[in-house]
Amino acid sequence: MHNALFAAAALMLVSSAARAEERKLDAPFIGDGTYSPTTGCKKLEDIEAGKAAPNISTYPLTLTREGTRSWEGGCDFESLGEAGPNVFEGKMQCSEGAEEYKQTVRFTRLDADRIEVKSGTEALVYERCKGLKGKSSGD
Repeated sequence: MHNALFAAAALMLVSSAARAEERKLDAPFIGDGTYSPTTGCKKLEDIEAGKAAPNISTYPLTLTREGTRSWEGGCDFESLGEAGPNVFEGKMQCSEGAEEYKQTVRFTRLDADRIEVKSGTEALVYERCKGLKGKSSGD
């Protein structure tokens, strides 16, 4: 009897851990839509329209409420905090190919359609992709 209870409890614990792993942290300060640096939105529009096939040279960096993505990997939010007015800091779990790592990223909302993303000394400005037809366009 004790073995059956132990097995059931262990199964519930594993199931709870799996559900927690499936849930992704949402970053509401990013807002709806997909963001990408400079020419990235045009590349996404071309892929969406069938003018380009998604591959390592055509798929741009993207940012959504779930995290960042590239052709080779991406980062999901692990924790979030407000560092100042319109400035947020995220602890991120990242992967690139087989490599996995954690990093801290600072997000500064520049205006309604632009967010600066900074990790270490590298920074990129992501802009909202307004021309996408999919649900992630923010339109």
